[in-house]
Amino acid sequence: MLMWHIDDEIMLKQADIKESANIYRLLEHSRRHLGPWISWVDYTQSQSEMKQFIKTVNKKMKEQTDVVLFIWYRGQVAGSVALYDIKWHNQSGMLGYWVGAGFEGHGIAQRAVRGMLMYAYYTLMLNRIELRAAVQNEKSIKLAHRLGFQAEGVVRQAEWIRGNCRDQVQMSLMKNEFN
Repeated sequence: MLMWHIDDEIMLKQADIKESANIYRLLEHSRRHLGPWISWVDYTQSQSEMKQFIKTVNKKMKEQTDVVLFIWYRGQVAGSVALYDIKWHNQSGMLGYWVGAGFEGHGIAQRAVRGMLMYAYYTLMLNRIELRAAVQNEKSIKLAHRLGFQAEGVVRQAEWIRGNCRDQVQMSLMKNEFN
């Protein structure tokens, strides 16, 4: 099971099926907070669906197409950070992250994402990490800029969330730009 400490407060850890209740509780508590930005939030409606999600992402980790880790902050599950759609032949992957309601303002996302980027660049030996964020998701875009991501453009009508088609900012960070 993949797990490591980022610092004395934050640990990144592969999900264990036994933790599905805690993860689902965080999702339930964070629906209003996350729903405008993350499409799958509305489609995960039970603890059994969360268990299935965990099984699916752990299978993808074994297949080496995704790395989905949960963020633990001071012993509580606080969110998730993921590399997905890893393309080994291009040395690239997509990045996603979220922090649950009540966990904002502690630098959790920035530290967790920085840890995942170090793993992506120096363990997996990827070269290019991409991310997309809704153009209205100012917090996520600001975080990406603080970490060194550069905007490449806008992907028009990229994702349907809650009946609205949203444009997304396409961003990337190369290994040689990461500090």
